[in-house]
Amino acid sequence: MTTRAPAWHRSLPAVAVGAVIVTGVLIVAKPVIVPLALALLLTFVLSPVVAALQQRLGLKRVYAVIATALLTFSVMGGVGYVVALQIQGLAQDITKHEKNIRTKIDGLRGTGKGTFTELLKMFHDLTEGPVGPTPEATPSDTAKPAVPVVPVVLSQPKESGFSRIADSVLPVLEPLATAGLVVILVIFMLMNHEDLRDRLIGLVGQSRLSSTTRAMGDATGRVGRYLLSVLAVNIVFGVLFAAGLWLLGVPYGFLWGFLAAMLRFIPFLGTWAAASFPILLSFATAPDWAQPLEVFAFFVTLDLITANVVEPIVFGHGTGVSPIALLVAAAFWAWVWGPIGLLLATPLTVCLVVLGQYVPRLGFLTLLLGNAQALPPPARLYQRLFARDKREAGERAQEYAALQGLEGVFDDMIVPAMVIARRDREQGALTPDGEEFVLTATREIIAAVVAKQGLPAVEPVAVVVACPAHHPAEEPTLDMLAALLGPDGVRVEALTAKSLPSEVLERVELLKPEAVFLSVLPPGGLSQAAYLCRQLRKKFPTLKIVIGWWGPERSYDRLLVKMRKAGASYVTTSFRQSRTQLRHVTDVPLPAEVPQAAVAKPNGVGGIPPSLGRKAKMKAIRGKS
Repeated sequence: MTTRAPAWHRSLPAVAVGAVIVTGVLIVAKPVIVPLALALLLTFVLSPVVAALQQRLGLKRVYAVIATALLTFSVMGGVGYVVALQIQGLAQDITKHEKNIRTKIDGLRGTGKGTFTELLKMFHDLTEGPVGPTPEATPSDTAKPAVPVVPVVLSQPKESGFSRIADSVLPVLEPLATAGLVVILVIFMLMNHEDLRDRLIGLVGQSRLSSTTRAMGDATGRVGRYLLSVLAVNIVFGVLFAAGLWLLGVPYGFLWGFLAAMLRFIPFLGTWAAASFPILLSFATAPDWAQPLEVFAFFVTLDLITANVVEPIVFGHGTGVSPIALLVAAAFWAWVWGPIGLLLATPLTVCLVVLGQYVPRLGFLTLLLGNAQALPPPARLYQRLFARDKREAGERAQEYAALQGLEGVFDDMIVPAMVIARRDREQGALTPDGEEFVLTATREIIAAVVAKQGLPAVEPVAVVVACPAHHPAEEPTLDMLAALLGPDGVRVEALTAKSLPSEVLERVELLKPEAVFLSVLPPGGLSQAAYLCRQLRKKFPTLKIVIGWWGPERSYDRLLVKMRKAGASYVTTSFRQSRTQLRHVTDVPLPAEVPQAAVAKPNGVGGIPPSLGRKAKMKAIRGKS
């Protein structure tokens, strides 16, 4: 069975060239793209507010947009004005504390007095020796005539008044123009939200209407939830941080709270960058080390509570981006767009992940940036077995069994991994020695997983003969079947792949089981299973024969017809089905119906002699219960 390579595998050169071109466009077109990206993100945040005003107050969309924009940008302008005033005041006050800063720095360097100074001097004396007196000048040095120094005066042409005005206005003009463009774009995007959506769908094509609608809904919902959640958490964090700094006596708490709320949008690094400013200020203004340490302790406590208690509750789920991808994305967007790129890194990366989920040729984006597992569970298990890492393979199986139970780990992980191993062996990718290791390790992993589950020991009241169809790789499936049916009171008599059909018939005649189970692990095995079915049906006309087929379910109908003609009673495609079917044909009670007395005891089932037949045992058990 061959797997079709993803679309992006077949176009890697084109993808690489496209990535280079897109990066160049992002750098060159920064003045246009950055305002557009900011406007889109603000639109995501403000759209629910506009919709709420329309639904609850009955406002028309135009009035709802105007009210939302006025309120939002007024608050942003007021906050910006207060922050600017505090920055101006900080610049004027910082010079007053220059002497205090120099004293503390001198103490750290060792030029002042204190514990740090003494420790540094001691270390210097031990490593380099004490510093000797400065050598006096020799007579020859004093006899040299002095060289006259000619003063050099540098003068610059006087700037005109227009030049001075231009130098002071131009640095402010660009940010103001960007802010104005963002405001206009946000207003028009909010007013024409439906029209922009329809035009984007029309641009992609109506033939992809469903996938485009899902992609837009996913991106809008995920980015919108992320921005709203982070904004709410950051505002609360900034308010608490500012209040705590005010209580600790650190000036300009509003400024530091605002910076903390903004810088927390930068993943991982922004939080500590926000804390560094007030810590440095308290270092400069406080007469001792008590206040900086208090600020540091307060910040660490607040950040730990926010990151480990508040954010998991508010976010509920992640953004779908892995932590490593967030760091790489932050570095990339900072390189492309500077500081504003750090703020936009996470939302833009989320959009790229969603794009990769719905555009086949961009699937590598989801693989590289997403937080989902890069390999499905069966591939992860087989990859570790192929690398002969039995320890990690066992850990993977134990983790999956803890979440999905025995049936889940057998059906969803171990059996598909064995199918991959059989395919690789057929194609020559797996050596005979490697296949033997995989099979042995798999049986050991199955035993460890079953032992970890702590299943109760139950005296068997029914017998099932199970045998492989054609290959030793099918023998571990019989171990799994025995582990599942044991707690149900069914003993699985497992044969090996070396058993001849005549030996199987002799075993069935000797044990007189309630059913026979044939395990078929592709590729191959169907012809052998059909032959054995015919032989069993010919000799035992009433025997129940169950075929366990571990291949693709798409061929189930054709397989069922073929096996029914050969004499099979049932065909199952999973251990869940096999367990249910064998419970039915053996007529054992469900696990909830098995009485406590049925737990294995030395004298048989609940004190009933084991020599009794199955029906007598069942009647005795039900009579006791």
